[in-house]
Amino acid sequence: MKRNAFIKILETNGVVFFRHGSEHDIYIKNETGKKVSVPRHGEIENKLVKLILRELKIKTKKN
Repeated sequence: MKRNAFIKILETNGVVFFRHGSEHDIYIKNETGKKVSVPRHGEIENKLVKLILRELKIKTKKN
């Protein structure tokens, strides 16, 4: 999945940018305070996308 598309999914579900890491950006879900790191690659593997969404308890049409 393209990184920009993934970030849009996160933002529409209440996840906001928190800070930059060395190779990842850190995002936080305001409701729960849960933080996740998102790699700064143009393409993110679908397996990692599913893992991050599951960790944040975000439901999409596909999962």
